[in-house]
Amino acid sequence: MKKDLEQKIIHCNFKEALDIINANGDMYQGSAKVELDIMKMKILTELGLYDESFKLSQNLVSNSQTTPEQQHKIHVERALVFEINDDYSSCIEELKKAEQLISKYPHLKSKNYTNFLIRKSSYYRVTGSSKIAYNLALQAEKYAKTVNDTINMPVVHLIIALGNRRMNSEKELQHYKRALCLYKRQHHYEAVISMYTNLSYYYFDKKEYQPATIYIDSALAIVSKSNVLSYTADVYKTKSMILEKVNKPDSALYYFKKASEYYKKFYSEQRDLKIKELETQYNFEKEKTEKQSLKKNIKNSRVFNATLIISILVLALFIRQLMKNKRKIEKQRKRIYENNLALKTSLEEKQFLVQELNHRVKNNLAVILSLIDFQKEQEKNENYKYRFDDLYQRIKTIMIAHELYTYSVNYNDNALVETQNYLEKIFETHQNSSLRTFTYINDAEKILFNVDKILSLGLLLNELVTNSIKHANPVGELILNLELKKTDENQIIVHYFDNGTVFNFDNNNDSLGLIIIEGMVKQLKGNYTRENAHYKIVFPND
Repeated sequence: MKKDLEQKIIHCNFKEALDIINANGDMYQGSAKVELDIMKMKILTELGLYDESFKLSQNLVSNSQTTPEQQHKIHVERALVFEINDDYSSCIEELKKAEQLISKYPHLKSKNYTNFLIRKSSYYRVTGSSKIAYNLALQAEKYAKTVNDTINMPVVHLIIALGNRRMNSEKELQHYKRALCLYKRQHHYEAVISMYTNLSYYYFDKKEYQPATIYIDSALAIVSKSNVLSYTADVYKTKSMILEKVNKPDSALYYFKKASEYYKKFYSEQRDLKIKELETQYNFEKEKTEKQSLKKNIKNSRVFNATLIISILVLALFIRQLMKNKRKIEKQRKRIYENNLALKTSLEEKQFLVQELNHRVKNNLAVILSLIDFQKEQEKNENYKYRFDDLYQRIKTIMIAHELYTYSVNYNDNALVETQNYLEKIFETHQNSSLRTFTYINDAEKILFNVDKILSLGLLLNELVTNSIKHANPVGELILNLELKKTDENQIIVHYFDNGTVFNFDNNNDSLGLIIIEGMVKQLKGNYTRENAHYKIVFPND
């Protein structure tokens, strides 16, 4: 079964492999069970179920029955989970532990060192140490050739190609093609599709749309063989991007919709797998608890019977009362256990649903932003393009608030968001997206507001910044200033101004910005005054 599972993992049949492990896991014990759990951890990571993968790895790390090779695999896989979740300090710690095991047990090196070097190179690449990452990739290539590691060789060429990005375009292309050739030899359709997509994007980035189209069409020709919906979605998305650049908006929109459908199916599949995994874990814990309870009851019964035989003649009345009390206690214990189990299950389900809702809200806002950006690119009227930009910034302001605020089953209306960080991100968003350069001074105190108040304050600042970028006419560089502080009377005072010499907000035919400013001040239960481009807003800190 192990070899069958390894082949399914290599060819990305992750769902089928997961079903086999869940169905047969109870049949194995000891080291064999650990090996299955390591495979399951890798599958969960590939399916994007990082929380479940990490939870399983925690059990494996504390398992005393793991062999040194299994420990090495666990640490390398945990490093990948930490890297994906941007926990780079934990990632390098896991890699150090894996490297120590190879040093202590040299016989592990031949089977595992190439993959270890790949993971280590990836860590240094994502943390910005591109030169170290590239040298590690070259070491991986050299070692893979030494031990004839054909499984990992395509990945080695892929990371070498990534190491040559923006340094040596010809070498980057050469290694991409080499990786593609090796994946074709392995009949690894998912990897072939992914490499076609990478090559297409390589030419797309160079604005060479004809070869980009050839490669993405090659991916489309075999995409039906893929078992990974996200790979399929990436193919259609890339095709849409190319068609948009060659002025075929109708076809681009068609492929964009296809990509969206596959992304939707992918997220739905992730949700179903997550629920199924929670159910499997619940059943496992329930069975484990029942076995422990049975063993405990058997042990208690033996002690009780021995005591009964010895004491039955002299302690009959006492034992009778003891039995009554025992039955009462067992019933209470059972009720408490059942209630706790039901509460735990309910809490996990609610926590999942709340987190899924928050995830969907942020995803939907991101989709809305993408649609606005897409529509803006198709719009020829420059005036309407500016309106799309304004709408984009307003929705982006709302999205930032959702990113900083975490919903949970313990949610209440007094949950707080830190002001300075939120306002800083609004300034940064404008600075990154605006064609007009400016600097800003964010002199806001670190005050905590509830999510409703922070959102109103964020939309207010967004309109003020937008207004300054559009209308301020300074001598020299545009400078935006924000001051926010709390007074002894428990009021919040906000001063906002720029260094413009002319203020013509009232002459703007589109007064929506002013309406939003007044509406947000009213939402904050405050008032404001304005002298030219200097706003003073006062509202209670309730």
